[in-house]
Amino acid sequence: MHELKLKNLGSQYFEDNQITSLADYVRKVEELYLILEKENKHRANGSERRELYFRGQDDIDYRNTCPSLFRNEKYYANESNMINDFIAKYPDLFKDCQNNVDRLALMQHHQLPTRLLDLTTNALIALYFAVEKDNCKDGVVYVFNNFYNKKFVRKALKNTFSFKLDKSVVLPHDNSKNHNVSAKRDSFSDQVEIETSLARMKKTDSDGFIIEVLKFYQALSKHSKSNKEVWEKAYLDYLKALSKGIDYSGLSCDAGKLLNKYDDFNNAIPTIRLYHAIERDSGNFDHIINPVEMYLPKIVIPRIIDQRIKNQQGLFMLIPIDFDPKVKTKKRRNRIQSRINTLLYTNKENKAVAFTIPCCMKEQIRKELSNIGISKSFIYTDATSYAQDIANSYNKN
Repeated sequence: MHELKLKNLGSQYFEDNQITSLADYVRKVEELYLILEKENKHRANGSERRELYFRGQDDIDYRNTCPSLFRNEKYYANESNMINDFIAKYPDLFKDCQNNVDRLALMQHHQLPTRLLDLTTNALIALYFAVEKDNCKDGVVYVFNNFYNKKFVRKALKNTFSFKLDKSVVLPHDNSKNHNVSAKRDSFSDQVEIETSLARMKKTDSDGFIIEVLKFYQALSKHSKSNKEVWEKAYLDYLKALSKGIDYSGLSCDAGKLLNKYDDFNNAIPTIRLYHAIERDSGNFDHIINPVEMYLPKIVIPRIIDQRIKNQQGLFMLIPIDFDPKVKTKKRRNRIQSRINTLLYTNKENKAVAFTIPCCMKEQIRKELSNIGISKSFIYTDATSYAQDIANSYNKN
């Protein structure tokens, strides 16, 4: 097994599993699942199991694995405009959608640039995307999981902020007894609703909200390890006291200071506008946002709202806000990539795992996938794809 260093993914080191056939790929993926099964057997009852997700790309030299929104400055600057224009043009398309993540998922499948990154639970689907095009480029399948890698979180934080912020601040529910912090959320999660509603706000409002979150992070950056513990307890006290009114005088000095900062955040105009946007989408919503949850990406399990999501066994990585609205595209892309990397699956040596497919083997593996039903018409469920599959079947040597 040789090592692979990808500068386009933040100079990340990978354990490279080069494959030359479908059978070879299946065997190596099965080895991953055997390791996973042993690990999950040792988990305490009730604790979340580690899961694997796959992403295939047909060019290993491609700049990143970032969602399409972050690859183009004009897309990023007009995120809410694109979303609202699409909904206005095709309202009937969204009649069965229950929230913003449903809407973004449909837009993603209709190729509108969004902040969702396509993943799949099916390793064969990911392999198809890696060999889909004959472009004289090696393909690659990246492996992600539902637990944050704490070493990669530290690296991402260093790449994001000019001030020092400890990893424990942005890892939800991180403590000494819980070594694995989960990124998995369902489509009705409050946090998912917050971040997808933010995507629909006017750029000036979303930028203003980002500034308010950043101010709160700066407050936590001072003695951040102790502040993390103080904030978690103070935030729980805040939630418990919502219906009774909060008396900060009985709290410690540090807790009181942080809750005063939180009041500033919660009462800022951009935050209030975000609450209004959420309420328009979901009805009643308590005016509670925990800013520390805004940093890391989440794995979102979508509702099965179209045939393509069902066939591709698709799910998404939801990429949260960038913390410098004025930064140039390349720098933003690098910083977003470092946060995506926090969910890469790693081996015992803490190297991420990837499968590379030599370009000379793409055609052969495509044929092998087609033989077991993984073809273009299965991936893209429309008549045009089916017609192309029929034509190709009669054009075989």
